[in-house]
Amino acid sequence: MRKHSKFITILLSALLAVCLVQTVFVQAFATENSATPDEPTEDLYPVSMEVVKAPESVTVNKGQITDSTFWSNVVLHIVYSNGEEYDVNCDGIDDSLGGIVPPIAEINGYAGRITVHYYFKDDTVNFTVDYLYASYEDDNTISAEYSVKQVSDPRSITRIEVTKLPDMVFTKPLFTGSRDDISTGEEWNEWMKSLDVNNSISNHIDGMEITYYYANGEKRSVVVNSSNLRIIATVPWYALYGVENVDEYGNNLYFAVTDEGDYKFSIFLNSDGRDGTVYTAKSVDNPNPSIKPVSTIDTPEKPSDNISSATSDVATNDNANNNNSTNGTANNGVVATGNFATPAIITVVMLSAVAVMFVFKRKRMF
Repeated sequence: MRKHSKFITILLSALLAVCLVQTVFVQAFATENSATPDEPTEDLYPVSMEVVKAPESVTVNKGQITDSTFWSNVVLHIVYSNGEEYDVNCDGIDDSLGGIVPPIAEINGYAGRITVHYYFKDDTVNFTVDYLYASYEDDNTISAEYSVKQVSDPRSITRIEVTKLPDMVFTKPLFTGSRDDISTGEEWNEWMKSLDVNNSISNHIDGMEITYYYANGEKRSVVVNSSNLRIIATVPWYALYGVENVDEYGNNLYFAVTDEGDYKFSIFLNSDGRDGTVYTAKSVDNPNPSIKPVSTIDTPEKPSDNISSATSDVATNDNANNNNSTNGTANNGVVATGNFATPAIITVVMLSAVAVMFVFKRKRMF
């Protein structure tokens, strides 16, 4: 009995020692894992975001940013709740509605999308950058705002004028007098019904030559006809047209032609035509009216010295056109600036049961 008692005592002591060793190692591993800052936790989120680098100005054409290097020179600084910091390049942020992916997107706390929207006011472009993170809920968003100076793209079309009248010789005006004299309501509806589209200058502009001016003062011309005109909207006394790809820059012309009565019409860029220069169309009584291509809008000034441009060799009806480019160095991807903890290297081989428990514990944490 004493031998058995001694054996039992030794066995119990050994089991107790094993349990103590197991407890110590499990606590050690738990402490190591809880101290690792890049483990995903429920409270990991961005706490601040600001624009730390951006150009002072940006070229704009018809409500679109035309400087292809602009976004590659915009950098965000993001700080997360665990203290990690990143500088994120915005190259490609406006290529689609999806925006760009933030740093370490595979970890839940970092997941999300960074998008941008902007609007124009006076001579500035105002930007708002939104970081929608984690669960993609509305309350999981931080934003950064900034503004830059708006500069007209030297290749943007700023005004147009008629330099050749439509070919058609009109035999009867669409209407006489001014339509502004017609009140609204039933009288207006009756007037609309009385108009004969066959007498409409707005709807018969084949052969008309439009000269368009760029922001840098250069000009080109195009003769419009059924082969290059795209009808966007039309009524007897008004029509909105488009001529696509009028130059190598991909510019489109969108212009309105409006009957003003008594064989007169107006044309204006991106408007309803009431504010443009008034011209007199050809008619049986006046087959060769004079054209005075003097717009009510001043000729735009040539670009300032801070806009680089180079003369194009493309032939035009009048002269060559200018081109420009802005140099910039793209910084693709993200640059980490924070410190990261390195997981401890475990060198002790434990009992199989303890190892299994540790593996399952690690899986639950991810």
